Amino acid sequence: MNNSRTKSAKLNSITASVSQFLSLGMQFISRTIFIYTLGEAYLGLNGLLTNILNILSFSELGIGAAFTFLLYKPLVINDEHQISALMRIYRKTYRFISVIILILGLLLMPILPYFIHGDTKNVGNIYIAFFLFLMNTVVSYLWNYKRSILLADQSGYLNSLNSFIFQFFAQMLQIIFLLNWPNYYIYLAIQIFFTIASNLQISRLVDKKYPYLRSKEVNLVNSESLEYLKKNILGMMSSKLGGVIIFSTDNLLLSSFVGLVAVGKYSNYTLILAGITSIVGQGVGAVTASIGNLNITADKYKKINIFYKYTYISGIIGLFISIGLITYLDTFISVWIGTQYILSPLLTWLIVINFFITQLRQANINFTNAYGLYWEQRFKPIFEAIVNLIIAIVLLKLTHLGIASVIIATICSNLFVNSWWEPLILFKYGLDGEIKQYTRFYVVQLASGILVITVAQFIAQAFSVTNQIIYSTLLTLAIIFLGVFLFEFVNIFFGYPKKMGRITFLGQLVRIFKAISKSLNL
Repeated sequence: MNNSRTKSAKLNSITASVSQFLSLGMQFISRTIFIYTLGEAYLGLNGLLTNILNILSFSELGIGAAFTFLLYKPLVINDEHQISALMRIYRKTYRFISVIILILGLLLMPILPYFIHGDTKNVGNIYIAFFLFLMNTVVSYLWNYKRSILLADQSGYLNSLNSFIFQFFAQMLQIIFLLNWPNYYIYLAIQIFFTIASNLQISRLVDKKYPYLRSKEVNLVNSESLEYLKKNILGMMSSKLGGVIIFSTDNLLLSSFVGLVAVGKYSNYTLILAGITSIVGQGVGAVTASIGNLNITADKYKKINIFYKYTYISGIIGLFISIGLITYLDTFISVWIGTQYILSPLLTWLIVINFFITQLRQANINFTNAYGLYWEQRFKPIFEAIVNLIIAIVLLKLTHLGIASVIIATICSNLFVNSWWEPLILFKYGLDGEIKQYTRFYVVQLASGILVITVAQFIAQAFSVTNQIIYSTLLTLAIIFLGVFLFEFVNIFFGYPKKMGRITFLGQLVRIFKAISKSLNL
């Protein structure tokens, strides 16, 4: 079982990361053509509507993660009746949710202009654009529930391949139309078509892989699973609400207080960050199902040991990328779409620091999801959201910080709430470990990481040459390796728990490459 779990984790992680990396490349090409054919106002509108639909999807309540958790055990013991029963409820739930989102969206349409600061004439008919966005979200819920069984069964690589293939062809067709017939409505309609096609293909794949799901026999969900759902619905709701406010209101606030152009400029940076976060998240998050399996089969010491290794590697990867971003991001934006889209050094620093702090949370988030601790953390997302929203609104109204306001708010909510609450829940109800030991580990990672990132920015600015991409690349690589070496040295000797054994990032990379080479018979 352990060998199978390891192989599944590697396959899911590699496939997800590669697929997401290739998708990110296509997104950059599509975004570039979008900017040059439709302009930054449409870019801002696109970001705003994306945020609004993410908020409407709050009605999903995080149920997807809960059902994935409930599927772990019946899949391990091959309980087909229980799997079928859970998937039947899941299907009915998601169909109901799609109707709720449609109704909420239609009710929201009349007040759309109030979310946009300034005139909307230069972005066409915002009602048609919003309706197309709405329909894309609604149709995604009709079949999307079937993806959960692939994720729970450690077959997430099939979902990754499906998403990549259909996104690739959707973006190719969008690019063709943008170059020849630049029309925002056609751009959105293409996305709807491929969303339907992607979900239909996943539905057929799942029906073929799990033929018993097509059975007309009605099975009942066991009482244990029903009790879990009833108990955790509040935790799932608060978690979803917190996530919506933290991640889906930035563009809404900026559009309301600053304007669509600011949203457009900021969204170029968030596209890069979202793409990288998704690649990293797919890579380190693809093992969530394996962590859920580990929870069922492993002893306490092994669970804690794996958690610290996972946390340490996530932190190193986060710092590696953060140094690259702080030293190279502005150069990339300049070469990509022009110097007029570059944000200030302070904004760049805040964006990267926020990214790094968020990456330090990934182990806590994935272990919490794998352990199904939604009820235990039911109050945390609410406090996180309140802190974030209050700070953002106060800074937007009382200062001239603009974009920096929403980034500072997110950093504050991470440090004041998430940094201690998430591990407290995980160690108390999941890992049964010592929170004091973890706290020292986290503080060392956080402090040393921020220091390295800050120094890296000063070095990069002192030696930078505008638009010299080769020089900037070499400089960035040099700073990355020096920064990661110093970070690793500090954490190994002052942060990582000694009783968990010594671990080095380079050592882990060597093991990963050996495993890949072995699997490919190299």
